[in-house]
Amino acid sequence: MIVSLPKELEEFVRKTAASGEYPSAEAVVVEALREFQNNREGENGAVSMRSAPDGNCPPELKSILLEAIRGPHHPMPAEYFEQLRQRLRFNKTK
Repeated sequence: MIVSLPKELEEFVRKTAASGEYPSAEAVVVEALREFQNNREGENGAVSMRSAPDGNCPPELKSILLEAIRGPHHPMPAEYFEQLRQRLRFNKTK
C-alpha cells in the first residue's frame, strides 16, 4: 500500500524516525495507526486486541511498555544467536 501524507506529517514522521525513538518511518506510521485504531475501537465500545480484558491498560504498564517499544533498538550480532544455539544444544543433552 502506498499512502501520500501532507508535507507537515511527512516531516514529522521523518523527524520522529530520525530521533531514534522508532527504528523506521514505517514503524512511526504503524504505531500511529494502532493508536488511532485503539481510540476508535474504544469509542465504539469494542475491546481492542491490544488492551486488557476489561478494555483498560493500567497507566503504569502502558508507560513501561511504550518506553520499551519506543526505546533505541540494536540489532543483535550473529555471534549472539550462535551462543544461544550452543546453550540450547547443551541444555538438551543434559
